[in-house]
Amino acid sequence: MNDETGGRKLSPRFHGFLTLLLLLASLLIGLVGIALKAALPAVLYALMIVLGLPAIVYLFCGKCVSRGEACLMVWPGRLSLRLPPRKTDTYTKRDFVGILAVLILLANFPQYWLWQTKPLFIVFWVLILAAHAEVNLFVCKACDNCRCPIHKRFHRKSP
Repeated sequence: MNDETGGRKLSPRFHGFLTLLLLLASLLIGLVGIALKAALPAVLYALMIVLGLPAIVYLFCGKCVSRGEACLMVWPGRLSLRLPPRKTDTYTKRDFVGILAVLILLANFPQYWLWQTKPLFIVFWVLILAAHAEVNLFVCKACDNCRCPIHKRFHRKSP
């Protein structure tokens, strides 16, 4: 896949930032889709976003060796430095359960309301899938977080 524009290669940090924007846009679409149909669930989803995103940053970014300025996703790495410190060891099953639980909740909660407004449903999933593609095609390949299990898939040592 060609990752060039105007003859210059886009940086992994650009892709990381784009991933973050795609994810935030999808969550905003989910929030709008809920708010168009029901106020209380929209407030609840907004709270899930406000609490869930820092939880992901704490659980995942808190153990990353590229926290802070080296973070390819920019804001999460900097935010992780402001959260309570974590022992930077390998990720545990609890870390992954927490991360997956938040991601599943944020992705699935708005589906009932989004399905009632099909264009928002489609846009929501296009944004989520685009963010997923960006991470897998560009960000993970350039990331130096050697503690991440996905890192091994992209950074195997040659025999």
